Amino acid sequence: MCTVEQGEFIHEITERGNIESASNVEIRCEVKSRGSGGTTILEIVPEGTYVEPGDILVKLDASALENELTQQQIVCNNSAAAVTKARNDYETALIAKREYLEGTYIQEEQQIESEIAVANQEFNQAKEYYEYSKRLERKGYVTKLQLEADRFAQTKAEYDLHAAKTKLRVLQEFTKKKQLTQLESNIETAKANLKSQESSYKLDLEQLALVESQVAKCIIHAKEPGQVVYANETNRRGGQEVIIEEGVQVRERQAIIRLPDPKRMQVKANVNEAQISLIEKGQPATIVLDAFPDYQLQGIVNKVNEYPVPSGWFSSNIKEYETTVQILDEDPDQVAPDLKPGLTAQVRILVERLENKLFVPVQAVLEHGNQYYCVLYHDGTWKARKVEIGSTNDTVVVIERGLAPGEEVVLHASAYRDQLDLPKVSPETKNHSPRPGRATPDSQGGPGGPGAAPGNKSPSPGEGPARDSGEPRGDRRGDRPRREQGAPPNPQAMLDGIFKRLDRNGDGRLQQDEWSEQMKAGAQKLDANGDGVIERAELTEAFQRKAGQARPAPPGGKP
Repeated sequence: MCTVEQGEFIHEITERGNIESASNVEIRCEVKSRGSGGTTILEIVPEGTYVEPGDILVKLDASALENELTQQQIVCNNSAAAVTKARNDYETALIAKREYLEGTYIQEEQQIESEIAVANQEFNQAKEYYEYSKRLERKGYVTKLQLEADRFAQTKAEYDLHAAKTKLRVLQEFTKKKQLTQLESNIETAKANLKSQESSYKLDLEQLALVESQVAKCIIHAKEPGQVVYANETNRRGGQEVIIEEGVQVRERQAIIRLPDPKRMQVKANVNEAQISLIEKGQPATIVLDAFPDYQLQGIVNKVNEYPVPSGWFSSNIKEYETTVQILDEDPDQVAPDLKPGLTAQVRILVERLENKLFVPVQAVLEHGNQYYCVLYHDGTWKARKVEIGSTNDTVVVIERGLAPGEEVVLHASAYRDQLDLPKVSPETKNHSPRPGRATPDSQGGPGGPGAAPGNKSPSPGEGPARDSGEPRGDRRGDRPRREQGAPPNPQAMLDGIFKRLDRNGDGRLQQDEWSEQMKAGAQKLDANGDGVIERAELTEAFQRKAGQARPAPPGGKP
């Protein structure tokens, strides 16, 4: 039997997590991989070392980059020579144009004009001489043959004059334009070549600066003060996926060292999907470090992830949501522990606190249809009393109506179902679903459920006399749930019997010394919250999960 108690009801969700800094300065590798697996760490400061800004943290292998730097310097020197030559060609082309316009062209023009003047003088002389010869021929002083020669000399001088003038016109109208076009083309070609060489030289200089910066980044200095923490990573199976040490290659942008801020710490814990709906941002929390179990830190829920964390291969069906709890400032009158990233902590998140409430252990409430009952002993008989339940914390359940403080009810209510006069349940009521946020005591409140105390008597006439808490429970048939012959097995009753036999001390919790060999082999799946104790609800959840994964039997086959 157990007594209906009245007082403060507290619902806390307990999970385990790790301490980390809310503000981490990450030191990453900024050396480009360049097609290789990464850059090798030659030297690294020991983990846990306190550093100041400017201190050397990591030295990476820069031998390949130094060779590349030498080659790039040679390329830059060749590019500089090509730029100088292209600039000289451009300046030469400009000078050639000016030379033609101000020198060569004027010289040729003056020479042709001189030729025209000479030809004109010779033409005038030949013309006068021919006219004089014609007068002498009429007087008989010269022969016609000599006159014909003088006429031919005049014609030749005239042709020479026309040729000189044509030469001048060709120079002014054609040769000048052709030469200018060619010279301007040479200038544009030299100018384009100069720009091309200058661009190539600029790119080579940028590449040189990049290689120099990469060489400089092979020595990593601290940007902020802090304690060195290696950025090791663990894979989903618990093995080390990334290990930071000397001789290991690190890729570009990979975190090598973290410098946490010890003044801003937080705890990250994974909450099972069955309880995540109860957690909200702003809820208070209490944090207890494994390293300092006598000291409690106060915190507040800062973030609840919207999506579950990636599950491991061994727990693919278990969904957990990462929850961040910010550690508040410590009490200045107390000596705070030295918080270090990576410390393991237990987080208790306060979900609900109710004052002046009636409550009983969850296994003291019997679910029948869509109603809840408690079993009382009255006048030598067991009677069921209908109750209205409220919130539950998986250990006790709040009774809103139906019981009074100090009344005694049966602790293991489900064991008395066959002895109670309960109303018949319609098929529709049997398939009802419990209301969200309410307790379902019958599903997790069988004999030996959470909250059971040693020595509680269970005087069911069908089960024989009550036993002492120290009596072994594994070899008595009275502990096993009974069923009529030919009736289908009741999985819940089977689970109740298993739990009851294993719970040797009758405290409603399976300690590690009470675990069977199969339980020890599957402890990771059974002990969901990792507290080293298997609760009644945890065993039920694991049983239901395994039943949901079982394959159906073939028609007519053996189940």
